[in-house]
Amino acid sequence: MSTEKIPPALVPPIKFSKIEPSLSRGAYPRPINYPYLETLHLKTMIALVPYPITMETDSSLTQFCIQHNIDLVHIATDKNAKDKGKNRDVPIDHNQVLQVLQILVCAENNPIFIFCNNGGQVSSLVVACLRRIQLWSSVSIYNEFVNFSTTINHNDRAFIENFKAEIKFPKKNERVSWLWNGLSRNITEKHPHLRFATFPDE
Repeated sequence: MSTEKIPPALVPPIKFSKIEPSLSRGAYPRPINYPYLETLHLKTMIALVPYPITMETDSSLTQFCIQHNIDLVHIATDKNAKDKGKNRDVPIDHNQVLQVLQILVCAENNPIFIFCNNGGQVSSLVVACLRRIQLWSSVSIYNEFVNFSTTINHNDRAFIENFKAEIKFPKKNERVSWLWNGLSRNITEKHPHLRFATFPDE
């Protein structure tokens, strides 16, 4: 009789998706998800949740990040925001989204896993603003949004449509290659939703 050990199943976080070659999103990871996350060779995790993740609040995730040399970045979302119904609030602000995007565009921070509590609205808002920078159409942005958040309300749409960014971009060889894959510099410099704090010579 064979005594070969069957390897444990790899279980991704709820609503997990690899949305760019070095960028993934999903819900708050649990210990059952850690073996799967190991396969991503992450350098950064961005937690879009109300409270900091520490040894006191979540020792298992904190230890996982320490063990695998992952930078765990906490972006504090609004714990008082209404999170259900047609009039749910937007629990993240413009400057917080800019902070996340600044991390995403730097190649040295990648691979990255970005997550919120349920993998829905908050992550979807950040990704939608990223897509605005990537010059996606509104239809494509909203289709992706509802794939993860089920619905999109007026507050969500207004936040996305009013989003304008000023980002300090690293040099081409220091930023992620997937950001404007296939677009010329002439197009990106005339970006309708983005003002460049810097755009170094290539």
